[in-house]
Amino acid sequence: MIEKALALARAGRAQAEKDFIEELSIPSVSSLSEHRADCRRNAQWLVERFLRMGMGAHLVEGDGYPTVEAQWMGRPGAPLFTIYGHYDVQPSDPLEEWKSPPFLPDVREGFIYARGASDNKGQHMACLKAMEHWMAAGGPPLNIRFLIEGEEEGGGPVLPGLLAREGDRLKSDYTFIADGTLLQLLTGLRGVLYTEIEVTGPAKDLHSGGFGGFSPNPFNTLAHILSALKARDGKIGIPHFYDAVLPPSAEELGSWKEFPITEEMILRMTGAPALEGELDYSLPERGWARPTLDVHGIMGGFTGEGTKTVIPARATAKVSMRLVPDQDPQTILANLRDFVAELATPGTRTKVTALGEGGGRGLLIDSSHAGIGAASRAFEKSFGRPPFLVRAGYSIPVVADFAKHVDTRLFVTGFGTEEDGAHSPNERLGLENFHLGTEMVIHLMQELSEI
Repeated sequence: MIEKALALARAGRAQAEKDFIEELSIPSVSSLSEHRADCRRNAQWLVERFLRMGMGAHLVEGDGYPTVEAQWMGRPGAPLFTIYGHYDVQPSDPLEEWKSPPFLPDVREGFIYARGASDNKGQHMACLKAMEHWMAAGGPPLNIRFLIEGEEEGGGPVLPGLLAREGDRLKSDYTFIADGTLLQLLTGLRGVLYTEIEVTGPAKDLHSGGFGGFSPNPFNTLAHILSALKARDGKIGIPHFYDAVLPPSAEELGSWKEFPITEEMILRMTGAPALEGELDYSLPERGWARPTLDVHGIMGGFTGEGTKTVIPARATAKVSMRLVPDQDPQTILANLRDFVAELATPGTRTKVTALGEGGGRGLLIDSSHAGIGAASRAFEKSFGRPPFLVRAGYSIPVVADFAKHVDTRLFVTGFGTEEDGAHSPNERLGLENFHLGTEMVIHLMQELSEI
């Protein structure tokens, strides 16, 4: 039957692209309240797709956006395979940098451009289409469950709560986190701690001519704090920040030398004139196995056109840290608060707030189970080569939730590339990767059923 499923996938490429465009047109931005109805519309759109192909499907409700749960148990005694994705997307700003509207998908030179194309609608849509073709061919050779959430981009309680409450029911033989990078099977993920640092000084904005020289300036203090958090050589200044950092194994370091990444490649992708960071470490180590700290935005004072000589009453900065396995977000947060308080200058007060559920831990993923080999063979059959076993520098908090609450064997990969611009203007996905990704999932279901 796999030959029939593959033939249907190849014959149905045009329809698959129409379906992909239809979902991409839904502005399911979970972090913006004006798109609440759109998020729910996207969830219901997915439910209807699953029902139409003959699966059972429903919305799991909670204090946030619903998770879509769909399943087909037509192979008694066969393995159960769970596929994870998310239908929510990042905001589109800055809008002026998009060459086409973010929710009016545009196909150019073999790529489809839209917000969510790579992260994550193209990835879960490839899995959905694979299941659709299997169902039309008589049903896949194993049992299937989909969990597609609507809160991945901003954090939310619905899917984590479901996994914590019903982990026993959701037990499966294998779980595919379809939220990764093409031809990469992940062996580890960094965690994240996202914070807001606030500095306050005078009770109101003041005239710098009348009060400059003796009134505390929260922006001056914030600049002092931020410069102390990270040195020019990339070292992070928070006390005890590196105490729990686990170095990668010799085996990992050896395999990473084969990974095709160069400084020239990174410069081309970023458009930056030079790279920074801890130069004593290789690019894979710096990107996957070392913790980082980045400032994302600074707010306060006067930023409008012209001049205004104001000493602001308040200044804030958004600062996140990517944490590696064994670093505890709560310990790091406590040390950050103490360090920021010590750096405050006279007349200012500081406050450090954790955002987005307080942070997620980094983790290592078992790469020895049989599903890893099945995924490698599926990639080779569809894309013509096996994937690399690597870590990732980004965070997928739900991976830790699955690892903690659900008895399953995990693997994390996907069909987008680093150059597809997830979270950036002009996000895209190669249509050939989308279609070959569909074929990869068809092969994967067959491979897992034969273990």
